[in-house]
Amino acid sequence: MLDAWEKAGPQALGWTGANDNTIREISSENYLTALVSNPKLKFFLSMENDDITGFAVNRLVDSSTMELAGIIVRNDLLGKGIGSHLISECITYARNSGFANMMVRTEASNERAIKFYTSKGFVRSGNVVETVENSEVELAEFKLVL
Repeated sequence: MLDAWEKAGPQALGWTGANDNTIREISSENYLTALVSNPKLKFFLSMENDDITGFAVNRLVDSSTMELAGIIVRNDLLGKGIGSHLISECITYARNSGFANMMVRTEASNERAIKFYTSKGFVRSGNVVETVENSEVELAEFKLVL
């Protein structure tokens, strides 16, 4: 994650509200161990030659809905199918686990992500505002019937 942050930086898609301190915290062994052991989360990694090229996280919302809580691909590897493979794995896992719906949120101004999610069958269901690092961020919300 630290390597991806160094290569992508705060302007990269999916890093809204992140800064060096936040990335160090969420990259720590203790934080990652707690995340991986959380039964409400399922992690997916994309690797090449022992390097992580991208990752995604599914999060249990309720008995019928799983959220694609995050998907990040190294900025220098965008457009190589890594995100498509990760989202396919996330959707397949949710479907095979018996969920009826999947949802995802992204910055309302993130046209690349919006195009990506709609190309995967997600339908925009509205916008929400969340506070990230003391700043309000408008997010577009999408749903996919599994």
